[in-house]
Amino acid sequence: MFRLINYFFLGCLFLLVSGCAQITETAKKVWGSSTSALERARTDALSKTYTCSFTECYDAVLGLARTEEEQEAKAKREEEAKKEADAGKALETGQELAPEQKPVADGKFFDVFLKDSRQKHIVVIGIAGNVDTTEVGIFFKEAGPSVVKIEISSLSSTAKRRVARAVFEALDKRFSPAS
Repeated sequence: MFRLINYFFLGCLFLLVSGCAQITETAKKVWGSSTSALERARTDALSKTYTCSFTECYDAVLGLARTEEEQEAKAKREEEAKKEADAGKALETGQELAPEQKPVADGKFFDVFLKDSRQKHIVVIGIAGNVDTTEVGIFFKEAGPSVVKIEISSLSSTAKRRVARAVFEALDKRFSPAS
């Protein structure tokens, strides 16, 4: 009898987890990987359409992100700057660039938080001039053969504009905008 009850509860748990989108979305929110807020913000997204394949476009956007080594170096620089500030040392003039200039100087604009090529989206954080944890969603929608529409959404309008400027400028150099 006890064994039957265990199987019943395990079966219910399996059905609950595997077949209910509400449960999985709640788990994603707890885990920190939910994109539902960014999906809702797509109504106000900045968008542009390019003549390229999805893979080319997706890889070009990923090329704008900092690598793990660059993220570690950035964290180390910030830690050293904090230690110097705590010790009362003043930074030399010109040693530290303004937040708006940093991404242009190193050619990298953000850190990838989540990426999913099957769901066709990338979530980025670490945008200069914004709180490091501000999320911006970059969504890819195939609008035809070799035509991709990119939508950039965020709850922060300044972060959304900064990422859109960086992404669209880079893609404009590589691909022709679709009409």
